[in-house]
Amino acid sequence: MKSLKALKKSAFYISFPFSLIGFLFPVYAHSVGISVMEVGVIYSAFSLFTILMRPAVGYLIDKRGRKVGIVLGIVFYCLMNLLFLIGNDFKYLLIARIFQGIGSSFLWISIDTIISDISHKNNRSENFGIIDESINKGSFLGAFIGFTIIFNDLFNNPFKAAFFISLGASLISLYYSVFKVEETIGIKKNYEDDTIKNSKSFNLFLIIMGLHAFISTMTAHTYLIYVRENITDKLHLISYLFIPGAILSMFLPNKFGKFSDRYNRGKILFIGIFAMGILYYLIPATNSYYYFMIINTLIAITTMFYGPAQSALVIDVVGDNQRGKSYGKYKFALGIGGILGPMIGTYIYEYIGNRTVFNIKGIMLIGISILAFKLINVKAELTKVKNSRET
Repeated sequence: MKSLKALKKSAFYISFPFSLIGFLFPVYAHSVGISVMEVGVIYSAFSLFTILMRPAVGYLIDKRGRKVGIVLGIVFYCLMNLLFLIGNDFKYLLIARIFQGIGSSFLWISIDTIISDISHKNNRSENFGIIDESINKGSFLGAFIGFTIIFNDLFNNPFKAAFFISLGASLISLYYSVFKVEETIGIKKNYEDDTIKNSKSFNLFLIIMGLHAFISTMTAHTYLIYVRENITDKLHLISYLFIPGAILSMFLPNKFGKFSDRYNRGKILFIGIFAMGILYYLIPATNSYYYFMIINTLIAITTMFYGPAQSALVIDVVGDNQRGKSYGKYKFALGIGGILGPMIGTYIYEYIGNRTVFNIKGIMLIGISILAFKLINVKAELTKVKNSRET
């Protein structure tokens, strides 16, 4: 468990800028004179480089090791924070987001693979939950520090001060990745280089997860706009909506991970996505601020409920063969869905209805949960056939 402890520290510190950048990047970009079109280009560049890198990263860390992927990922995050600190025009921010996309691919595929390396069937989801908690704690603390600096005018240039702190945290993360995180490629290395078991089940799993990412991101760029148009336009009240979920995310993923290790991960995934569909379907019927806060918090809890199980299912479906390559393909499928979802969702939001998009998303999530349940049955049947042949 020494590798897991070092990984927790590294993930904690590298997560400092996540919420801050995710929430305030468009505001910051606009404040330094970047146009709406240019912001769109910056976001597209991040998504493009993330997707392009993912398959190659999976192959690389299966050949060269997981640690090199962690270190390279954090180095690119350090460069991102440095560019945010020293530059404030379109060129700097574009390159920073490209570095973030590359770093994201290296870092998260490597982290997922290390967790898989050091875990077994009975604690895999728990370990994913432990790292999720560490990421959420770092992101929460980083956001708290960043928002305190920015909203209280503690510095002449509060954004630069926040980016400086994020750069310092990323350098601490780099220290842990270089000197504390151990190489795990040799653990459970009993597979053949070019063989992945249950490839049909894995391909079906990738399709379902890609569709899930597509549906999940349909409201990614319009969720806060919907809140401002229909719930409240006060920024501090909007931020309060996410506080309960953020607090719960610092200790629930580990517990949910243990739960899914004890029971069937596939059924946990089915139940979670089904519940998520119902919650999103209810959003258009909710106009009260406090009712919306309850639904928003339940959505956060549901995501934590099935998130560790979803990550652990990759190895459950594919087996212990080529873990880096498997997570590279898994992240690639999520990336493709994540690019298409916002485009379709934004079109529905603008031209069909800002409430309708949530109804459609809810129905589609319920549908994809049924497909996920079908995958469970297919995997179970394959296992039964295999066991009968062996006996």
